[in-house]
Amino acid sequence: MRIRPDEIQTIAGDRRLALAILVLLPTLIGTWTLSNTLPFGGRHLLEMLLLGLFAILFAWLWIGLWTALIGFWLTLTGRDWLKISTLNARLDGKPTPLASTAVVMPICNEDADEVFARIRATFLSLKATGQLEHFRFYILSDSSQPEKWVDEELAWARLCREVDGFERIFYRRRKYRVKKKSGNIIDFLRRWGKQHEYMIVLDADSVMSGETLVRMVQAMERNLHVGIIQTLPFSQGMDTLYARIQQFAGRLYSPMFAAGLAWWWLGNGQYWGHNVIIRIAPFMSHCNLPRMPGIKPFGGEILSHDFVEAALMNRAGFEVWVAYDLGGSWEEYPPSLTDDLKRDRRWCQGNLQHAGVMIAEGLPPMQRFLLINGIMSYAGSLLWFGLLILTTLLAWLAPEHAHVDVEMALKLFYVTLGLLFLPKILSLAMTLRDKARAEQFGGRLGVSASVLLETLLSALSAPVRMVFHSRFIILTLMNKTVAWGTQQRGEFVMSWREAASNYGTTTVLGLVWGVAAWYASPVFFAWLSPVLAGLVLSIPLARLTSLGSLGRRARAARLFITPEEVSAPPELAEYRKGLALYQAEREKLGDVDGFVLAVVEPIANAIHAAFLKPRRNLPESVRLRRAWMMDKALHEGPAQLSPAERAELLNDLDAMHTLHQRVWSLPDVAFKKYWPVPGLNA
Repeated sequence: MRIRPDEIQTIAGDRRLALAILVLLPTLIGTWTLSNTLPFGGRHLLEMLLLGLFAILFAWLWIGLWTALIGFWLTLTGRDWLKISTLNARLDGKPTPLASTAVVMPICNEDADEVFARIRATFLSLKATGQLEHFRFYILSDSSQPEKWVDEELAWARLCREVDGFERIFYRRRKYRVKKKSGNIIDFLRRWGKQHEYMIVLDADSVMSGETLVRMVQAMERNLHVGIIQTLPFSQGMDTLYARIQQFAGRLYSPMFAAGLAWWWLGNGQYWGHNVIIRIAPFMSHCNLPRMPGIKPFGGEILSHDFVEAALMNRAGFEVWVAYDLGGSWEEYPPSLTDDLKRDRRWCQGNLQHAGVMIAEGLPPMQRFLLINGIMSYAGSLLWFGLLILTTLLAWLAPEHAHVDVEMALKLFYVTLGLLFLPKILSLAMTLRDKARAEQFGGRLGVSASVLLETLLSALSAPVRMVFHSRFIILTLMNKTVAWGTQQRGEFVMSWREAASNYGTTTVLGLVWGVAAWYASPVFFAWLSPVLAGLVLSIPLARLTSLGSLGRRARAARLFITPEEVSAPPELAEYRKGLALYQAEREKLGDVDGFVLAVVEPIANAIHAAFLKPRRNLPESVRLRRAWMMDKALHEGPAQLSPAERAELLNDLDAMHTLHQRVWSLPDVAFKKYWPVPGLNA
């Protein structure tokens, strides 16, 4: 039986109405209860502000809880009959034919070995399905560092030789970086979009299974009214304690939440920018991002493009789904709290821009709500901060004889704790009931201890996030923009000095706040102590959780284990195998300068030159400047060239040919001194 889009929307409306009732009723009761516990009975101006903030935040907690409960029931019973992965499947059981699909990976100044090892694993997995003929791979580079260009070009050629992919794997580097990642995708679509029905967008840290890619295309082919299908990517492969905790939490809790979201989102959902399939024609017609009016940070280019594109796709009449049950979709998590917060800084500004998008004409009500929800993911921290500050002020202002219903206040406090922690308890319970599943997370004892420690550490880091997110919002409102740099992916050692520099202010805030709370009321200090502890301990928390050594010790103790570590999927095993091979090749080559390699090594020079177009009729001033650069490189060495000069020469076909010939004509002494390439001039 085929389900029509109008039938889906009717079901979605009923589900959302039920959810709204389940959220509003306890929110009203909780707000009324809180008003009766306050010293002035809710009549003081500060109490009115506090009740307003509490109502908003309490409602958001209830949305999260009901989403988790729904997901728990669906996961436990398997009774979700409206899943996009099986929606409108053929009754005869035959596979759905595929259409032409582009697999695109935008990159910017990434480690070329890691990027192409991931592409290699995904490509080989897809090849094993027997459906490779329907797919083409595109690596879309926005790299600004000249040495990275050479690494990427050589890695592309190596991969194509290895897997016979010259007609299926393509590489392009944009000369002008317009609109960052979204502009890179638009550039691809203008050049190749009409050749394909769909595109699957990957991030630089993405790996996907071939079976999942095939099933995504089949789901799109069965449901022509669907514009976007988002998979649920799991984090993997990290060693630092912080990243291991996050990837464990995501692997254990996320499937339940995603099932609940899919239940009430249905065809009006969001997507997260990667590990996703998109129908190209409507995306090109309706999802070109507008330039926001005004000045930065609210004006200009839209930073968080994915939520906006989902809203525009919905407005055009195409559905957006989350395929939470597909699997075979992986990414990597930032290695430390600091890197996570740096990423949040960018996302915060991008999400706040959505306040202007939200009022756009014709957006479905659900998409307006989801844009508000995205804003609340950061603004909620500022609201929590404001609520706690108001609570502190009231503790100072309350008269000694004021009546406070402590018993009712404690009940409300326990309810709030339940809203926060019950989803974790449900995920743990669902895992413990299945011994085989529990073994995938380190055994019943290991997973129980991991959940307990993860809950403790997340409780300590939550106040730190609250303070930083609040600061991000205030900086954005003050028109302080943020640069969008390359994400830190590998392990690094954070020094105590760096931790103190980043979190010293947070620590001082916790200490001062704690003194104020104690003098207001020792009871209030005790109530606020979990928040204060996170702030005061932020320096050691950030420093210690950034260590890979502690993460590896935790793994040895079977803590924060994920299924991918117990039994590695073939794609991840292939990725690690390919990465090890590529890194071994790089070690043999040594620490050679990429610019030097492109000039000296004949094959590297030929590969790089193949990506360049001849430039005729150069202005005389440009020709003379480049001739001067080449002379400086030849007589003083390439190290004397600035990055901009290297980039200019690398972009000039004639210059690369000329340099190659002239370098090989140098005397041996100068050749070995300035242009060392192991194996060529040893």
